[in-house]
Amino acid sequence: MRTTIATPDDPRDGYPPDSVILRHIPPAALRSYADAMTMGTRHRGAERRVPGSRVIASCVAVVIALSGCTTAGSPVPRATRAASAEDIVVEFRQNRDQYASDGAIVRVGNGGDHDITIVGLELAGSAFTAPTVRDRSSTVRAGQTTDLAVELPPIDCDARDGDVQVDLLLRLDDDSILSAADLPDPTNALQRIRASTCTVAAVQRIAEVAAAPGIRLEGAGATTVAVLTITAVPTGAPGRLELVALRSTVLLRPAPTDGGGDPPQDWPLSLTVDAADGPQSFELRIVPTRCDPHALAEDKVGTLFPLVVRIDDGPEAVMTLPLDADTAEALKDAVRARCA
Repeated sequence: MRTTIATPDDPRDGYPPDSVILRHIPPAALRSYADAMTMGTRHRGAERRVPGSRVIASCVAVVIALSGCTTAGSPVPRATRAASAEDIVVEFRQNRDQYASDGAIVRVGNGGDHDITIVGLELAGSAFTAPTVRDRSSTVRAGQTTDLAVELPPIDCDARDGDVQVDLLLRLDDDSILSAADLPDPTNALQRIRASTCTVAAVQRIAEVAAAPGIRLEGAGATTVAVLTITAVPTGAPGRLELVALRSTVLLRPAPTDGGGDPPQDWPLSLTVDAADGPQSFELRIVPTRCDPHALAEDKVGTLFPLVVRIDDGPEAVMTLPLDADTAEALKDAVRARCA
């Protein structure tokens, strides 16, 4: 048995007009989680085939209609009975506190009257070079939403932007499989992840760019200034790298200049690196962006400095400056000292 969801050319009452066809595969039709059958999806009005062991979910809700499937005469499994005729909403997301890691979440909302239990998840697709699997069991209570933490697969930087997609596959505790494919990404999370990851890869091919461990403090109390050293060590590979600027964050900004006036919002760098150069370094003087009580208590991205770069006279790109955890904490200590 299978159920479908409305598409723009196949509307059904009660479902969003931009839904895609999804199928619920009964356990009898499956040999294993990794050997799921091929299923069809309809996307933007065109019919095509997508491997059933992969499912797409990209930062947008997709409503999945479920149907219980059992062999004749057998009792309905608890999870299948609970999932019967219920709607599930699936999103791929990355929380702010995951920006510096390889983590993401799959958000699963259960709009039905019964609990469902997810025992397996596979995240894959053309955006990645390999899939990642989550085998932990998670119950999504009726009327509630649960975030399933996943490790992002390696990003495929060779794929064209217009061709990338994220696939998602969910396995319930009755061994039935739910899958979806090629969904839109309205918040551009995947684009941001790919842009940052692939920029880092391109930069590090030419030079190892990072914040040196530790900071130096100037002044004390309300005059405390943190001094952070950035290093750029050429790898010897061909190419020209320009470090254009380092942007401030919600927590940290450039220290005021001796000439007074409004403090700068970014650190202009204008530093070029290529294979003929030796190691280079420069210092940044840093003060808090704000000193209100919530500045540190609620901070998740305050030490993630956006580094603007340009490679081989191409367009500007942005990556997060590599910064170790101890140095990040030292910068927060400098904020505490100045704001005390």
